[in-house]
Amino acid sequence: MQHGSDDRTAEPSAADAVTPSGRADRTVEAGKARGAKTVMIEIAEKMISERGLDDVSMRDVATAAGQRNNSAVQYHFGSRDGLILQVLRRRIVALDADRRRRLAAADEQGLGEDLHTLVGVLFGPIVDLLRSHPEATHYARFLQRVGPVMAPGIPEADLRTAADDVVVRLIDVLSHLPRRVAFERIDLATQMFTGALAVFEDRRDARNTVVNDRFEVVVAHLYDMIEAALRAGVGSRD
Repeated sequence: MQHGSDDRTAEPSAADAVTPSGRADRTVEAGKARGAKTVMIEIAEKMISERGLDDVSMRDVATAAGQRNNSAVQYHFGSRDGLILQVLRRRIVALDADRRRRLAAADEQGLGEDLHTLVGVLFGPIVDLLRSHPEATHYARFLQRVGPVMAPGIPEADLRTAADDVVVRLIDVLSHLPRRVAFERIDLATQMFTGALAVFEDRRDARNTVVNDRFEVVVAHLYDMIEAALRAGVGSRD
């Protein structure tokens, strides 16, 4: 028996039901989710830099980010600490990549054990980050408030970073100091550098021109002071 063609139209399957419009909808939603997360990360960095860690709630961040659901931070990041870690992680990854490039360039030039060069490798990425946003930045203040408390809890902080390599090299270069003292000097130098940049951000926002408000001059002073502090010997204290 010859079978004729079946003119009936097959019912759409579940896969057909989401193709292509269904997949497009999911892509849009995923994009919105990524966008919402990015906005909350940026808002959190700004608010914490201005108010401090203890004076910013998940509700504050969600509201400032235009989220109707006050649980948006918990939904996307799990907790406030999860959000803060994402802010730190985003910056740390970029800064580490920059330091690796600078360190490789220093080695190629035969300057991988030069104090002046290593100080530039350690702090240059932060300077460039602030320099690239001359109108307003918050990262130095955010780092000053959060970094010493939260950074050790970042999974990436348990891995070998370019900053670790620079610190080890600096300790070797500072052979006039006991190694423990050299490490403590580098730690204090880091606090001084980021702390001074945080003060600069505050004064710039407040339009305080009593002290020097030119970024490049402030940075030049900091580099000179950091190098002098690292070159100094161990004094006697009565």
